Amino acid sequence: MKKKKAAALLIASTIIWAAVIIGSAVVLRGTIYKENVNMILFIGVIIHIQLFNMVLLWQPSSKQKKGKTEIKHGLIIILSALIWGAVIIGSSIVLKGTEFKDDVGRIIQGASIAHLLFIWVPIGIIYKKEKEHMQQTLPKS
Repeated sequence: MKKKKAAALLIASTIIWAAVIIGSAVVLRGTIYKENVNMILFIGVIIHIQLFNMVLLWQPSSKQKKGKTEIKHGLIIILSALIWGAVIIGSSIVLKGTEFKDDVGRIIQGASIAHLLFIWVPIGIIYKKEKEHMQQTLPKS
């Protein structure tokens, strides 16, 4: 993936995560729950950044067979969904029985949907086009 596209996607992902952190901080301002939820969100961000490093920065080696990639992008998307799911569940556990659970839950759920639509769908499209381009340019054996 070209570095400009990768950087744009990383920035977009950062904006989505920042919106979740800021939104939940505003909802939880002045409560005892704010720090616990922020810790869950920060851990989610750190793990998610590592996923992005794997997807955007690891390039297939030139020695690989035609059509093979080092990373299974479907698996990475599933891992991303699991991270978002863990963030939603963790926040729900912390906020269980409070009036904040629904508000913070909607913020996180909206962000996870936005992340899927605006980050992972474009990554999938980009890699599909790159794979097709590689298959067309490689000599046939």
